Amino acid sequence: MATFSKILAPGFRLAYVIASEEIARKMVIAKQSVDLCTPTFTQLIAYYYIRNGYMERHIPKIIEMYKRKRDIMLEAMEKYFPDGCKWTKPRGGMFLWVELPKHISTIEMFQDAVKEKVAYVHGKAFHVDGSGENTMRLNFTNPSDELIEEGIRRLAKVIKERI
Repeated sequence: MATFSKILAPGFRLAYVIASEEIARKMVIAKQSVDLCTPTFTQLIAYYYIRNGYMERHIPKIIEMYKRKRDIMLEAMEKYFPDGCKWTKPRGGMFLWVELPKHISTIEMFQDAVKEKVAYVHGKAFHVDGSGENTMRLNFTNPSDELIEEGIRRLAKVIKERI
């Protein structure tokens, strides 16, 4: 099971699964109880995109671009983030996971970050047990290379003020 969000278009909310007929049928029933069905138009776009070989040509390009942008963000974090902060070095995807010192709430810090014109998704949204208030998810695929470094510099300033 996977989605097309990172390789085609996040807004499509389109995924695929390779499963036995029995499992696939149960998954379809479960999905229909939630949202009836995925729009036919987006399914057709994905179908023709794959069928005509566009995805095979597109994936190597976005891998190269995402890697470059990830590396820019990682270098900027090494340069600007204060001691006590930890982060992942993802081998794929679009996000870095950041853990700040325990006493810093990324929920409370968010408005300070927005004042500096930088944003993130606070990590508590990704924890089912209510923890993760000192964590955040950063996207490196959308901003320009220059804005990645500038955004990390601004975010580091906000973090340093909280420390």
